[in-house]
Amino acid sequence: MARRISIPVRSFGSEVRVPTVPELAEWLNGMRGEEADLTTYRLDRSLDAQEGVTVPAAGGVFYGERWREAFTGMADGVLVNEPGIDPSALIGDARRVRARRKEAWFSLPAPHMLGFRDAYIGDAEEFTETIATGYARLAREMRDQGVQGHVLITDQADEIELERLAGRKIVFFPRNPGTFDLELLLEYQGDLVLPAGDLDRAPDLMEQFRVRRLILLEAEAEDLMAAAAFADPDMLVAGGYCEDGCPDYWKSLVDRAFITR
Repeated sequence: MARRISIPVRSFGSEVRVPTVPELAEWLNGMRGEEADLTTYRLDRSLDAQEGVTVPAAGGVFYGERWREAFTGMADGVLVNEPGIDPSALIGDARRVRARRKEAWFSLPAPHMLGFRDAYIGDAEEFTETIATGYARLAREMRDQGVQGHVLITDQADEIELERLAGRKIVFFPRNPGTFDLELLLEYQGDLVLPAGDLDRAPDLMEQFRVRRLILLEAEAEDLMAAAAFADPDMLVAGGYCEDGCPDYWKSLVDRAFITR
């Protein structure tokens, strides 16, 4: 008889729309005595549907606004003074999410997606390094509160960001892997993230680079079975990034994350 082997499911984040006034008011009624704002609401909602997800992630692109506010020395996204960080709001988010799901990561945009500009340092490379260093410090502050790690949603492979940030506790998630420089990413990261429809790219990339995990986005059971033909099942992960319709999205992903042997 065939044996069913469950494949872990990893979230790279969930986008949450801005709520209506009645929705927000109802939520705030249950938050009496706690500090909360619109970002807190969206973090909560991003986690709500991720039951059964092995590695949940609170946040998404929307969470970048909180990180923008954590950088000091800025005026409307322009560095005009000595750069620094204020992690207080992020620490509050970390404690709240940790209390709800101790295994949760946080998802947010990579540094280049925040759109920061420089009017103080005067050197593009040094400015990028400064922002990446600030990211590393903020991520550490959150991990000190028990957060498991961070997903950085990215549209382009920036070598300075990858060199400074990629590691076991910070994973870059290419939102559009088909147009992304995966070769550069894999020089710094052991997680290969591919849409299930691009599985045929995996063998060549796995031969070139030391891949620790093969993460297939939007995978069906058939896709995972095809991957298991050339990759150890222990390497396989079903990945997801929900942009719309999240309540059904995660349940469906979990239900079909298996292979049979």
